[in-house]
Amino acid sequence: MTVVVTDPAKLEHLQTQEQIKLLDVIDALRAEGLSEYTALPQLIVCGDQSSGKSSVLEAISGVPFPRKDTLCTRFATEVILRRATDESIAVSLVPGKTRSSQEREILSSFHHDLSSREEFPALFEKAKQAMGLDALGSRAFSEDILRVEVSGPAQPQLTVVDLPGLIHSENKKQSARDVTLVHKLVESYMKSERSIILAVVSAMNEFANQIVLTKAREVDQNGERTIGIITKPDTLRNGTTLEREFLALARNEDIKFERGWHVVRNLDLGAGEEEKKDRDSEESLFFEKSNFKSLPPSSVGISSLRHRLSQVLFHQVRSELPKLIEDIRSGLARTRNGLDKLGPSRVTLEEQRAFLISVSQEFQILSKDAINGQYSNPFFTEHLPAKRRLCAVIANSHEDFGTSLQENGARWIISESKSRKSVRGSSRYRTRTEAVDKIQELLRISRGRELPGLVNPLLVGEVFREYSEPWEGIARSHICSVWKTTNFFLEQVLQHLTDGEVCQALFNELLEPIMNEKLDLAYSKLRELIAVYRDHPATLNHYFQENVVALQKARRDPPIEEKLREIFSERSAVYKQDIPLLMAAMQFEKPPDMNRKAAEDILDNMNAFYKTAMKVFLDNVPSLVIQETIVNQVPRMFCPESVFAMESDLVSKIASESEAKRLQREELTRKLGTLDAGYRICKQYVAWGSLGVKERIELDSEAPMEDIAENDDISSGSDEVVVPTLSETEDSWDTRAHAASPVVEPTAPECIEEVAKPEAKPAAGHWSFGSKGKIKKHRKAKSPFVDFPVEERMDPDVDQS
Repeated sequence: MTVVVTDPAKLEHLQTQEQIKLLDVIDALRAEGLSEYTALPQLIVCGDQSSGKSSVLEAISGVPFPRKDTLCTRFATEVILRRATDESIAVSLVPGKTRSSQEREILSSFHHDLSSREEFPALFEKAKQAMGLDALGSRAFSEDILRVEVSGPAQPQLTVVDLPGLIHSENKKQSARDVTLVHKLVESYMKSERSIILAVVSAMNEFANQIVLTKAREVDQNGERTIGIITKPDTLRNGTTLEREFLALARNEDIKFERGWHVVRNLDLGAGEEEKKDRDSEESLFFEKSNFKSLPPSSVGISSLRHRLSQVLFHQVRSELPKLIEDIRSGLARTRNGLDKLGPSRVTLEEQRAFLISVSQEFQILSKDAINGQYSNPFFTEHLPAKRRLCAVIANSHEDFGTSLQENGARWIISESKSRKSVRGSSRYRTRTEAVDKIQELLRISRGRELPGLVNPLLVGEVFREYSEPWEGIARSHICSVWKTTNFFLEQVLQHLTDGEVCQALFNELLEPIMNEKLDLAYSKLRELIAVYRDHPATLNHYFQENVVALQKARRDPPIEEKLREIFSERSAVYKQDIPLLMAAMQFEKPPDMNRKAAEDILDNMNAFYKTAMKVFLDNVPSLVIQETIVNQVPRMFCPESVFAMESDLVSKIASESEAKRLQREELTRKLGTLDAGYRICKQYVAWGSLGVKERIELDSEAPMEDIAENDDISSGSDEVVVPTLSETEDSWDTRAHAASPVVEPTAPECIEEVAKPEAKPAAGHWSFGSKGKIKKHRKAKSPFVDFPVEERMDPDVDQS
C-alpha cells in the first residue's frame, strides 16, 4: 500500500518534518566547521549598525539578544530555531579559521544549556569573554561564531546567521581595523551564491545612506537572492515624504528585489517584560492603523516573516544540497591529493628514505607508461594532458625533425628557377649548370693523378660535406627540444606526486644534473654520427647504386629522346636499313668535355649518396641519440635502487620537512576530517524528497544497483501525491515510499487514505525504486515519479562508492 496525502494540514506537517531534516543537515555541517571550506545555503542578516537586526532576531526567536544603540553585535551569531514539544536553549562557539589548535580546543569546549531565556544575556557576555573581546585593548570584533539553538512549540523551522552591523566610520570604541574587519566579514558572507541576504534597513535613516543596500546590489546585481526588511516604521511621521519613500520601497517600487520587501515594527530599547509579551499584538495594531496597512498582510509583521523566511530557507537548502554534496566530494578529493603529495611525517633518516622510495616507485610507473604510450593513468587525462603524454609529444617532434631535415638539410638546392632567394640574400638555389660549374672549378684546383674525365672519389666527399652542412644544427636543435620536453614531463610528474618543496629539491638535486649529463652525452653521440659523414663517403646500401643509375638515366635519356623524335617526325616508318642512320643521329656532333662529364658524375654520385645517408641519419638521430640516451633512461633516473644508493645528506636535503610543511599537514588533516564528517552527515541523510534520484544514488555508495522482481514495481499514472515515510527501524527516509517531490499542492479530497499500487510500470530504459528499497531497471511503461534516461545514469553493475 502507498500513503497518499491530500489534507493540507497533514501535508504541512510532512513538509515540517522534511524541513527539520534538511535544516539539521546544514546545521550539522556548519557545526563541523564546513563553512570554512565551502559555502553553505543560509539566511544571513545584514544591516548597518543599530538598524534593528538584533530586535528582529529576538522577535523571531523569543531569545533576548543584547540591543544597544552603540556597539551591538560583535561577532556572527548563528540562530537555530526548531519546533519541538519542550523548550530549550543551547549555546556554543564555533572557532574562526585563524584560531590556533589550542584556541580551537578551548573555544569548542564552550557549551551551555539554559534553563530559562533570562539567562541568555549573561551567557552572551561569557561568550564574549571566551572569544577575548572583553580584555582592555582587545579588538572589538571576532571571526568566531556564536551558535544559539532554540527549540520550542512556537518556533519556526529556521536557521539564520546574524552578522555584525556595518560601521560607517571609526570612533573611540571601534578602530579603523575593526571597521575593515567587519566589512570583510559581512562581504564574505554576502558574496556566497548560496546565501539569501536579509538586508535590514532602518526607517530612522534615509535608505539611500545605508551601506547594506549598496553592498547587496554589488554582490547581487539582479536582486535574485536578497530580501529587504524595513525596521522601525513607527518612527516615521504620517504623511511625510520620508514615509512615502519607505512605503514605495516596501512595495518594491524603488530598489527592486526579486524576493521583495518586508516590514516589521521593533520594540523600543527600554521595553519591559510586559511590553515584550504584547509585542506581536502591538505590531498588528500598528499595521492596522498606520499607512502601512496598504501593504499585503504577507509583507508585514513578524509572524508572516517567520513563515516566509522558513519557506525561503527550506527551498534554498533543498535546491542547493545536491551541489553542496558535489562540492564536498570535490573538496575531499583535493584535500586527499594534497595530503598524498605531502606524504607521511618524515623526521628520521629512515622515514625520509622510505618516503623517497615510495615516490620513486610511482615515478617509475608513470615514466614507463609515458614512454610506452600507455595513458590510462589519471595523470595523463587531467591538467595539460597533451603535454604529459611523452611518447606522443616526442613522436610528433621526430616527425617535425624529419620534415625539417628534408626541407632544410641541403645547403643549396638545384632548381631551374633563379628567382627564389634565401632570407639573408645569399643564393640557396642553383641551376644544375651553376652547380656543375662550381664542381668543375673545384675539380680544377683539386686535380690529382687521375686521367682526364675520371672522377676523383675524394671530391664526392668534399661536395657532400658542403651540401649536408646544416644537418648538425638541425639535429642539435631537435635534441635540445626533446630534452626540454622531457624536463617538462619530469617536473609534471614530480608536481603530481609530491608537494612543491620536495618537487623542487628532487629536480634540482637529482634529476637536473642527470638530465644535463644526458644532454651532453646526446650531443657527443651526434658528433660521432656527423664524424662518419665528415670522412670519405662509404656505403653498402644498394639504394646508392639505384640512385646513381636513376640520376644518370635522367641526365642521358632526354637528349636521345629528343633526337629520336626529330627523326620519327620526318618518317612514317623505320626499316632495317635505317639503323645506321639512327645510330649516327644519336651521336653527339662533337666530343664531350671530359672534365665537365666528370663534374656531372660527381654531382650525381653526391646526390645519390646524400639521399642514402639522409635515410640513415633520420633513423639514427631519434633512436640512437635521443631515445637511447635521454628518453629511455628516464625511469632509471629516479628509482628505488637510486634512492638506496643516495648519500644520507642528499636524502635529508630532499625529503626533510620544514615547520611550515608540518603545519600544512596538520591543516590539511583537520580539513579532511571536517569534509569527511560533512560527507558522512550528507550520506546519512537519505531525504528522497529533497535530493534527486541521481544525487541520492551517487551519494549512497551502498545502494544496491540490481534488478528486482517485476511485482516490486512502484505505482504510476496517479495524480495523487506520494510522500516519503519514516522507517520504523532507522531515523531516515524510507526508500519504499519515494516520490520525485513530496511537497506539492493537494489534488484530492482532504483526507489521508491508502490506495493500492496500479500495475503500470515505468518506461523502458529508466530506473526506479522497488518495494525493498532496491533500484530497478524497467523495460516497459512509464512512471511519473522517477524519470531519467539510462545513458545519463551510472552503470548499475559498477560499484559507485
